[in-house]
Amino acid sequence: MHFDFINKFNVKESINKKYNIYAHKNEERYEYLYEHVVLCEKYFFKIINEKGIDEVFSKLEDEFLSQCSREGKELFREMIVNTITMHDMGKINPLFQEDRLGNNLGIKDINDFGNSHHSILSVIIYFDYYFEKFRVLPKTDVEVLIDFMIMNGYIISRHHSEFNSLEEFKEKLDEYRDGEGAKLLTTQQKLYKGIYNKELTLTLGNIEKIFKVNDKYTKRLINESKIYRYMYERLLFSILVACDFYSTSEFMDGVETDDIGNINEINKFYDVYKQGKIYNFTKEYKMNRDEKKTDFSKVKDINILRNELFLEAEENLKENIESNIFYLEAPTGSGKSNVATNLSFKLLEEDKKKNKIFYVYPFNTLVEQNINTLKKIFDKEDEIFNKISVINSVFPIKEIDEHRKNKGEDCDFRYYKKALLNRQFLNYPIVLTTHVTIFKYLFGTAKEDIFPLHQIVNSVIVLDEIQSYRNIIWGEIITFLNAYAKLLNIKVIIMSATLPDLNCLTGSTYKTTMLIKNRDKYFKNTIFKERVKLDFELLKSENILEDLYSHVKKQSKNEKKILVEFISKSSAYNFYRRLKEDEDIVSDIQLMTGDDSPIERERILDLVLASKDIILVATQVIEAGVDIDMDIGYKDISMLDSEEQFLGRINRSCVKPEKGRVFFFNLDKASSIYKQDKRMDQDLTLINEEMIEILKEKDFNKFYKLVIERLKMLTSNPNEYNIDNFFSEEVGNLDFKTVEDKMKLIDEDKNEIAIYLSSTITKKDGEILDGLHIWNEYKELLMNANMEYAEKKVKLSKVRAKMNNFIYKIKCKKHFTYNDRAGELYFIENGNFYFEDGKLNKEKFVEGIGEFL
Repeated sequence: MHFDFINKFNVKESINKKYNIYAHKNEERYEYLYEHVVLCEKYFFKIINEKGIDEVFSKLEDEFLSQCSREGKELFREMIVNTITMHDMGKINPLFQEDRLGNNLGIKDINDFGNSHHSILSVIIYFDYYFEKFRVLPKTDVEVLIDFMIMNGYIISRHHSEFNSLEEFKEKLDEYRDGEGAKLLTTQQKLYKGIYNKELTLTLGNIEKIFKVNDKYTKRLINESKIYRYMYERLLFSILVACDFYSTSEFMDGVETDDIGNINEINKFYDVYKQGKIYNFTKEYKMNRDEKKTDFSKVKDINILRNELFLEAEENLKENIESNIFYLEAPTGSGKSNVATNLSFKLLEEDKKKNKIFYVYPFNTLVEQNINTLKKIFDKEDEIFNKISVINSVFPIKEIDEHRKNKGEDCDFRYYKKALLNRQFLNYPIVLTTHVTIFKYLFGTAKEDIFPLHQIVNSVIVLDEIQSYRNIIWGEIITFLNAYAKLLNIKVIIMSATLPDLNCLTGSTYKTTMLIKNRDKYFKNTIFKERVKLDFELLKSENILEDLYSHVKKQSKNEKKILVEFISKSSAYNFYRRLKEDEDIVSDIQLMTGDDSPIERERILDLVLASKDIILVATQVIEAGVDIDMDIGYKDISMLDSEEQFLGRINRSCVKPEKGRVFFFNLDKASSIYKQDKRMDQDLTLINEEMIEILKEKDFNKFYKLVIERLKMLTSNPNEYNIDNFFSEEVGNLDFKTVEDKMKLIDEDKNEIAIYLSSTITKKDGEILDGLHIWNEYKELLMNANMEYAEKKVKLSKVRAKMNNFIYKIKCKKHFTYNDRAGELYFIENGNFYFEDGKLNKEKFVEGIGEFL
């Protein structure tokens, strides 16, 4: 293996035998530092071997050390292993031993230093150890190895905290800025002299020289190499933290981590999937398929096209298996999700190194929808379904009963600890999550964000509707995805009904594959293309609200399922109220916005499914992937791909005797919501006749070509959006905070606050949620200082899952009347007062609390 026969730093021999240096203390005994290191090394090799991460480090070696000597390459590997081995060497600090562990080493005159930290001292020892070894190597080796020594040192320095920037790390080692590291090399040497067996030869002058050499070296690197350095930092940090957590948990709590959540037996998963009706229909179709048939334009059976799509995607995947990025572009109703599920299993079947699947969606609602789909697939296989987990802010931490077979307090303790560790490090073979969550793993700076990154190595990631996010960072997204895929051995499937070729933004040479070669075969077929008749007359209206209202009212007399989508919540609310007040309208009238609780949203969708005569007024939460099938739609125009997403909610099944109809209107300015989005240029919307024609003909390639040309012009100019500068400077300088801010998919509204509106809610299954009781349970858990941390985290996740049904984001000023508060969450007891007909009335909210001050 890559790390066999490595010279590991001898922690035990490096410490003066006169002193007992400990890493941790549990209720029974102290853990010696060298014992902790042995456990860390055990988990390092477990993660490396079981996740197949050797290959990643081999690629890094090829990328950065191809011109280095054999000795330089061996030292590179040794430095990686010893990042794990030496990360806690700073615990020899006698102030750490006394303050944190109650272990007085009897060293006098050190208390005035006020420095009980250990991480930066670990860095000093690590630097000193390797700076000596560099002296005998060629200059070309030294430049590269200094870079990795600095990066490894940064990881060691942050292993108990979040990432910020390499510049901040340099400040800690700068004598002129009075940094903590500089003090350790000068005035605070007494904190380790005599305890550490080796006399340090490292000086502040050496450190200054190291950084100067490194600055010159990194400036010469191409952007691709700079991206790999960025990913290396995150990956090794993730591995170090996992090793540290697992080993600490094993000593402190007796919880050994034996399963890191790989799919070791893909056949078990795939075989169950293959037993399903859809797969067998496709299999039967394939057996009787006319291989010579090329013209499908006259086909009237939608299942033939679905089967063709399924088989074409699978065939193209196998023929282009060496690609890392696959695009699956297919019309609404063609079964994309089922195709992607098959492809993800197929990729694991074709490449035995792949060991995990991530299904990633734009919204929590789609996560819920797809976990229910997988539940149906694995309905009779609890053992398999229990290995699938949802990771988001809504679902509680997954608990597996097999960890609790033996009863008793000790078992409970270990049970909760195991559940928490599994969640923190994604120890599940299949994970369903959101784009926001996975982007935290790839770009976040909080320690918890980077924890799971090593789990993404050798995985398959299915990204649904990635183009739905602000296109100003499309170039950065696809550049990072390509690099992550190449370095970490990931296969990425990007799927949508409207899919731009994002590689055009980068000039990248990465190989990507379009899984559907002849998109017109599906998009131009009358089953999909003419499933919905489009009407643009309302775009000419001079009094749109009145004309729209009259139009909807007239259509409601025909007992149809009608969907009306607005851009702004206020327009949706106002239109809904007006419909409700009209006694001539007998249709059921519902409103669905981002303000609705999960239970309310489920209630509405159930009504829509069951009813034949309903008007659903909604905002854009209804667009992407929500599984409803309406007869008539009205939409306030925004971006062209949003218009197509909306069409996917009308005659979704493609089997209704009458075609669906959609009427477009122009009320609110979408550009105020989609800021900096080139798709909102007026000539790229339905205001332009050319865009109307593109939507009719489903020629989205023409649309995206125009969008990408404008994006390239914007991001290639010398401005804040310049892609090359971003990768050269922010990424190249390892400015993690700036990169995180740049790559955020959703900008948080700082004027919004979270308010808990207490009430009583009855769920579909009859369960009653008492908002006041749940709040009190939450507060009690928060205040419970005696409960073990893991148990508290697991129980809090359960309570928070229920709390989501009562929490609303409201834009207002900070000072207002409330009954209770927990952190940034405000509790109002009489929550029902602020609802009208089951919908949150924000105007009443303001009036009810009193004018915000």
